[in-house]
Amino acid sequence: MPRSSIHNQIWGDVEQFDTRRAIVVIVFYYLAFILVTGSILAAVISRALALLNISDEFYWAIIVGYGIPAITALGVGFRASFNGCKGLDLQRISLDKAPSLMNLTEGLCLTMGIDMPRVLELKEPQINVAAFSVGNTRTVLVVTSGALEEFTRLEFESMIARELVRAKSGQIFFEARLRALQKLVAPISALFVPRRQTAAVAARAVAGDLGGVYFTRYPPAMISALEKMANDRNARGSSSNLRRRVLAPYWAHPELEDADMSARIKELSSY
Repeated sequence: MPRSSIHNQIWGDVEQFDTRRAIVVIVFYYLAFILVTGSILAAVISRALALLNISDEFYWAIIVGYGIPAITALGVGFRASFNGCKGLDLQRISLDKAPSLMNLTEGLCLTMGIDMPRVLELKEPQINVAAFSVGNTRTVLVVTSGALEEFTRLEFESMIARELVRAKSGQIFFEARLRALQKLVAPISALFVPRRQTAAVAARAVAGDLGGVYFTRYPPAMISALEKMANDRNARGSSSNLRRRVLAPYWAHPELEDADMSARIKELSSY
């Protein structure tokens, strides 16, 4: 990530989410799925046709073998965003219930020039926040009950800004398609659904933190929020539930077994 020689200018140097690169990555993953799955299916179908003396023309096996995963991948990719936070028990947060949170969110949306997301509460004691897509252009902001109780106004501002930056950049829609593919291939191999924090997840988390601070200009609030999440006794690890586990890397505090805040806090503490 580019770094300014003057710390107080770092926020202007934060690398923006690269939409073109994200599209290339997603296309690569989906094509890899089609090619690998199609090759296996084509071989199986060809062998079956030969054994049953139905046909010895291999092109039928290729058409069917590659056609099935191609159609499946297109359907999964197209519907990915519509299942952004499916499986979570969420309730709408009203202005009467959390006026400070709603006003903060609305003000940040006006500053960033984005539409106001739906703000939903996840009835869990852990302290966490996340933005998920629920369509190709819509966003929901998910806040846990623990966050509503523990975060101060400034801490909330920093974390909400962080998540709205991810929405503004298009990152959450990219993540939705990754999750959709993970759900699709997880029955074949659980390796595709991470349980531990990879270097890519850690780097994405740091970039999100700096992106949020770009708008709030107050690193101490972000650091304080991260420290509360790091010391949270109710923090979740990887769940055995697949729907929940594919969401794990995309929370502000990733729900992974080895999620570590120290590198993120150290990064922010240098500014």
